[in-house]
Amino acid sequence: MRWRGLRMRWKIVGPYAVLSLVLALFGAFFVTRLVIGSLEERFANQLAEASRSAADAVVRQERDHLATGRAIAFTQGFATELSDANGNAVGAIALPVAANQNAERVEVLDTSGRRVFGVRAAEGRHVTLAEPMQRSGWSFVQRVLDPNAPRDGKFAGIVDTTSGPVLYSATPVRASDGRLVGAVLVGTSLRTFAARAKGEALADVTIYDDGGRVVTTTFPLSADATEQALGMGERGAEAGLVESRTVAERGYSLLYSPLRIRGDQWGWYAVALPRSFVATSVATARSTFAALFAAATAGVLLIGWMIARALTRPLASLVSSAHAISRGDLTARTGLAAGDEIGELAGAFDIMAARLQRSHVNTLGALVSSIDARDAYTRGHSVRVGYLAEELGRAMGLTSRELQHLQVGGLLHDVGKIGIRDAVLLKPGQLTQEERAAIQEHPRIGLRILETVELPHEVIQGVGGHHERINGSGYPLGLSDDAVSIFPRIISVADVYDALITDRPYRPALPLTQVLQILDEECERGLLDVDIVQTIHRIAAQWEERRRSDVMLEGFTLEMPAPDMLRQPVRVAA
Repeated sequence: MRWRGLRMRWKIVGPYAVLSLVLALFGAFFVTRLVIGSLEERFANQLAEASRSAADAVVRQERDHLATGRAIAFTQGFATELSDANGNAVGAIALPVAANQNAERVEVLDTSGRRVFGVRAAEGRHVTLAEPMQRSGWSFVQRVLDPNAPRDGKFAGIVDTTSGPVLYSATPVRASDGRLVGAVLVGTSLRTFAARAKGEALADVTIYDDGGRVVTTTFPLSADATEQALGMGERGAEAGLVESRTVAERGYSLLYSPLRIRGDQWGWYAVALPRSFVATSVATARSTFAALFAAATAGVLLIGWMIARALTRPLASLVSSAHAISRGDLTARTGLAAGDEIGELAGAFDIMAARLQRSHVNTLGALVSSIDARDAYTRGHSVRVGYLAEELGRAMGLTSRELQHLQVGGLLHDVGKIGIRDAVLLKPGQLTQEERAAIQEHPRIGLRILETVELPHEVIQGVGGHHERINGSGYPLGLSDDAVSIFPRIISVADVYDALITDRPYRPALPLTQVLQILDEECERGLLDVDIVQTIHRIAAQWEERRRSDVMLEGFTLEMPAPDMLRQPVRVAA
């Protein structure tokens, strides 16, 4: 559809709707991008926070180890029993402390590094360590057993054991004279440590050795699956590296950091968070913002539509009235009373339509009055028939458009008499059969006269059918029953009534009661419409009062405002 063919309402709403949709799409896109960026940033911060929590877990684990080690080392009599290498006495002191502190592993060494006492947690209790001493990674032990080591030094390291790597913290034990007599080692396996770190970091934790091999992980995977899904291989890692991995068919982001024990890097650890959080949040954000922007856009468009409708409804009424007038309905009015420019335009249009209607009626009245003026007895007849037909229609509840057509049809009903010779039309005596046939041609003549004039078909029906009768005895076509529409039926009653109530050359005017009686008889013979005759019974008294007082209805003048006298049906006794 071309733009010029669109309704004004769509010309207003169209650009408004397009702009709203464009703004909504761009708004949804940019807001979603901002939200996604914010979610990505939050996810990265959460990943970094998980890494910091895992690093803090190492410090906390060391601190717990040192607290347990010092609790044992500073217990009264412990240094003396260790100096004497009395394993049973050392165990009697160390075991209750280890159990009370929930220590996973406790080992007590003499100055030569020999184990004097050792226990590990197993199934809710502590059992004696029977495994041989592992020397790999014990450099921190050598430092703690150095007589020249600082008295307040803190020593820690990771030691390979038969049950896996263990994070140990060592506390020196000194006699009352300050002499070094041994050391207490408190340890936690890296597997246990990783599980604790996961609880604090709220992320899965994987620990790698310095070669990039997986030592332990909190992911529930087999050894082969763990290495395949999480192993670094030969590529190694670097601090701060974020990598996407698929673990157990689920996407994760891993952040790598060096695992440092007392300043020495032992290996690496990685914290992992599922990316489904971001994906779900992004999908939710997209759906939420799409719904919000769709609802907002729909609301804006609805408001725009209502505004456009409010603006264009008066124009639509104006256009409708203009079309109605162009089709011949001169009673059409906009009825708008707005105080804006459209209201002023509608008011001017209504005034113009009213003047056009009055001018139209007056012009027709002048035409038919000139015809009626050929006979002093029929002067004003067509004007009276036009207005009486209008009042009959009003009393019967017809629309204003139909009333106008009735009035015009009544005014023009005898226009065909202009084609009848005066010798026939004005003959005072009885007409011959040929003369009567000539008179009966005036409806046809009227139709021929009006066929070049664009008049509504209701008017044409009134002009051509006002002498048709219900029983088919009328002329010129002998129509009957429903073939005779309401318009010629009403004009017929008005025509007969006015002919009876006024003077004619062959008889004087009849009294009202006799006229109504004659109309009733015509109804009984099937000539006139019963409902219309009953209606004229109701309005006859008021119509006669108006006819006697209104010079217009006598044919002397045509300029007169539209009558308001019979706006409501009035019941008058028959």
